Amino acid sequence: MAVTVGLRLQIIFILFITIFNVGRVFVIEKYSVYPIALFELSIGIVSFFCGLYSLIKCNKPILSLFVTVFGLFICIFFVYIYLLPEAGIPPAIPWLYPDM
Repeated sequence: MAVTVGLRLQIIFILFITIFNVGRVFVIEKYSVYPIALFELSIGIVSFFCGLYSLIKCNKPILSLFVTVFGLFICIFFVYIYLLPEAGIPPAIPWLYPDM
């Protein structure tokens, strides 16, 4: 059960950054980058823990491993996109250099 929840969350994440990117950009421009970033991070963390739980329970081990690794990749994606500066441009979420 947990592995299917994690997999569904990951499918929502993929759809969110590909097909529904227009809505994502609208929210970023209208409001802020924080709701989108926290939504993506929460999807990554929840799917990671769902996959880890299923991996520990030995429920569909290959699919559980995939969900766990992909959830970890979503969390790394969050750090790379929102928290790291790029070519002198400050990060979208200023956490390391708050004066930027």
